[in-house]
Amino acid sequence: MTPRGFISLVLPHLPTLLRTGLRLTRNPAHAEDLVQDTVVRALERRGELRSPEQLRGWLLAVQRTVHLNGARGLRPRLEVLQGGSGSEAPLPEPTGDLERELHARALSPSLTAGLAAIAPEWREALWLREVEELSYEEIAQVQDCPVGTVRSRLARARGALLDFMQGESGRERM
Repeated sequence: MTPRGFISLVLPHLPTLLRTGLRLTRNPAHAEDLVQDTVVRALERRGELRSPEQLRGWLLAVQRTVHLNGARGLRPRLEVLQGGSGSEAPLPEPTGDLERELHARALSPSLTAGLAAIAPEWREALWLREVEELSYEEIAQVQDCPVGTVRSRLARARGALLDFMQGESGRERM
C-alpha cells in the first residue's frame, strides 16, 4: 500500500486517536504530539497491518506502544535552547480548548474522580469499550492481552466505578 493510500485510510480515525491520546496524556499538546508520533510509526509499519478492517484497533495498539515507550523514556526528546543555554523552556499551555471544555462538561466531577480512582488498565479498557466502542477483540489487541482479561477488566472497572459512585452519592446526602 502506498503511503498516500495508507494516510487516506488513517484520516477518519484521527479523532479517535486524539480522544484516546487526551485520555492517556491528560494534556492537549502532548495528545497532539502522541497522535503525530502514532501516525508516523503506523506509516513506517503499515506492512504489519493484516486487515484494513482492523485498522482502528491496530492504530490504537500502535498509539499505546508509542505512549508507553515515551513514558519509559525511550522516546527522543526535543530540547529547546534559549540564549545558548541547554535548559528546557516551559511552553505556555493553550487556552480555550473547545474539546477539553466539552469533555469537562460531559463528565461529572464525581465520574471523573471515579475514573481516576480505578486501575489504569481497567480505565483504559472501559474507555475503549464505552467511548470508542471497540469490540472485546479489538480491546484485547490494543491492550495486548487475551479477550478473557478484557472481560475481567471491564467487569472490575464497572464494579469499582459503581461502588465509587454509590459512595459519592451517600456522602452528598450527609
